[in-house]
Amino acid sequence: MEELIKLLRSVELFAGLNDEQLGKVAAIFEERQYKQGEVVFSQGDPGDRLYLVQAGFVEVIAKEEGQEKGRTLVSLGQGQSVGEMALVDQGPRSATVRAVSDETVIASISRAAFEQLCESDTAIGYRVMRNIAIDISFKLRHQTLSRS
Repeated sequence: MEELIKLLRSVELFAGLNDEQLGKVAAIFEERQYKQGEVVFSQGDPGDRLYLVQAGFVEVIAKEEGQEKGRTLVSLGQGQSVGEMALVDQGPRSATVRAVSDETVIASISRAAFEQLCESDTAIGYRVMRNIAIDISFKLRHQTLSRS
């Protein structure tokens, strides 16, 4: 658990949380190992978990309507998260995430466990939701500016 807390300190999503709060967050993570090519979740699946890469790499693949094969949008490694929108809404996944390397270790938090934690410690919920909002704002602003 101490290793996970150390990793969480470097994750922007959890910026501003103290060690006690990070310990509470780490306690609700569930860890799973994936092999190369194994799908973590698929585009269109219900969004119900946040994922954090602890070791190895994953690729985020999006498929547009009518396409048989998707294109890789980004590769993510240790300390990078995916699926944070699942903590905000219950929409479907906008992409597929697949392990690129053997022994990829991913920790995840269910929306239900996160909501329960936020109810018991509102400061955690405030910080994490604020960090998600900052990230979304940045992405929207960047997307808008790149179209100009």
